[in-house]
Amino acid sequence: MAAAAAPTFVLLVDGPAQKAACAGVCADLGGQLAPVLGFAPRIAVAALSADGAPAVGERMVRELDAAIDEAAAAGSEEVFLLAAVLDLHMRHKQCMVESVRGAQRRHAQVQVYYDDVDPCHPLLLHAFVDRAMAALSRLERATPGRLGILLVAAGEGDPDSRANSYRLMRLLWEQLACAHGDVAFLRHDRTPLPEQLEACARRQLEWLVVPQLLWATDHQEYARVIIEDDGRRREARPWPLAEALGEHPNVVAWLAQRGLALWKGQRQKDSGREPSARYAPTRESAVLGPEARCTIAGLDGPIRDELCYGGNVIADLADPADLAPLLERFGLDGERFFVKVTWHGYARGTYTDPVALDALLSALPGRAIVLEGHTSSRNNGGDAVREWDWEHGARTHRAYIQREDRAFLERTGLAEVLERHRAQYLNVTEAHWDGACADREEVRALLAERGVTLHEPEMAAQVPAVVLEHRGAPLISFARFKGPTRLSISNMFGLLPPPLRSAWHGPNITYFARVCCDLAKLYGTLLTPYGMVEGLSAAVRWDRQGLYRSRWGNYDLIPQPGLLTLSSGLAGADVLASRLQGQDVRRSAFFDVVRSELGFDDAVADAPIDEALIRRLA
Repeated sequence: MAAAAAPTFVLLVDGPAQKAACAGVCADLGGQLAPVLGFAPRIAVAALSADGAPAVGERMVRELDAAIDEAAAAGSEEVFLLAAVLDLHMRHKQCMVESVRGAQRRHAQVQVYYDDVDPCHPLLLHAFVDRAMAALSRLERATPGRLGILLVAAGEGDPDSRANSYRLMRLLWEQLACAHGDVAFLRHDRTPLPEQLEACARRQLEWLVVPQLLWATDHQEYARVIIEDDGRRREARPWPLAEALGEHPNVVAWLAQRGLALWKGQRQKDSGREPSARYAPTRESAVLGPEARCTIAGLDGPIRDELCYGGNVIADLADPADLAPLLERFGLDGERFFVKVTWHGYARGTYTDPVALDALLSALPGRAIVLEGHTSSRNNGGDAVREWDWEHGARTHRAYIQREDRAFLERTGLAEVLERHRAQYLNVTEAHWDGACADREEVRALLAERGVTLHEPEMAAQVPAVVLEHRGAPLISFARFKGPTRLSISNMFGLLPPPLRSAWHGPNITYFARVCCDLAKLYGTLLTPYGMVEGLSAAVRWDRQGLYRSRWGNYDLIPQPGLLTLSSGLAGADVLASRLQGQDVRRSAFFDVVRSELGFDDAVADAPIDEALIRRLA
């Protein structure tokens, strides 16, 4: 099955004349959407009406139909319509609905979404104020007590749209501190512009006319002619007419906000909707390379170069049982494995859960030693517990911390998984408190032998002795898709013994990255490290308005994306996982430190990744 192309955002303008005028806006819109979405969307433009044509509705349907048909032909399965007109009239809305219904009949796989237009949006309001202030320079006596504002709208829409014009006028009136404000319509029999200009003249104020327009259309020219005729009738200078918003930067930001809101709303509905198994697409577990793809069942030996990103791989696991042959083909072998899990707390979907741990332990050809340290966020105590000095006095409450650690494993079902696979759980905090760490000087000698220098040399005294007993064994840093930097390298942070590690976080992301890289170098000297970032049961998408809440902020969960990255060393898996989540690793302070301290191949940072995979985590 061919992968779907990027979604298409169609900008709907008033007429053909505006299509060329908004070319710059379209380019800027794509540039603002891409960093947030994590992929480059398709941007198209369609006109809502034909200048001077009698069959406006038919022309609009043809233009919009063509835009949707082109999106479908390009492979887009989602089309988002963004009306860039502040005064949609009734036939435009009717034709838009008819066009969407027709497109759904022609393209069953394509979903079309659209929203309503709010001309009073704060970004547009500030843009109107900017245009009004520019026009005020043409008034000789533009003092607040002598200034009136007249908003001119087409008035062809429904009552709600005309009510919005009055709301916008009131907001402008308050922003500009005017003495009076009013509204005039060009295409409605109530309060037409000529009559309103006469009423304004009787108030003995200086008036500023503001068109409720995004683009310089025929409506603006029509209003300008009426205003000039009124000036000649009064034998006075015509009142100034502010310019349309045009390419004001707030217009692009407004369109981008709407586009992202539509995208987010659609994703939330899809994630909450349980699809029927009858129509669910079937897929096979596969390795997805920059030049080729191959099902895991079809791998008959070591993973070929065209399936790798500089020796690192991206896999799509439709069945967790396929992890075992993947690891075998990758060359991961041994009788004893160390697995650094992510057990920082109870926040749903953010830690190594029983599903993921069971899949990994089932796939390993040998026994596992699971590594993790205590952390204050696994404690479930009350106010008294929170008031303890966790940074300096955590050991005083050791019995309580041990109970909470056992409770975490029992409540989450992880204890059952460990028991079933006969895996040993080694808590590095307990090993440090027990004095069961390797000799500092022996560790330093091994580091010196490999030419490894740590920025934080005291880490050499914090390695559990069992690590040296199995020196050279594979170490898998098993992380979850949880943001562009919270991956297998950051996962090593949990190997620091203190239950509260705030001092190790440092003042910025660069310091934190350096600490994590030190841990990666330390354990990478003593063991054979592998990075693995998984989304077997869920992946985290951070969102301030997300459904779930953690101490790091709100987030949503992407159910069962099935993606996994794997690398020899930790850096490759993290770079691929970060790119899959839309991050440009060459513009990341975290990965600048990773490149300097650990290094990674240019291919892993630059080779193309299928955008359909990126959209799965977007």
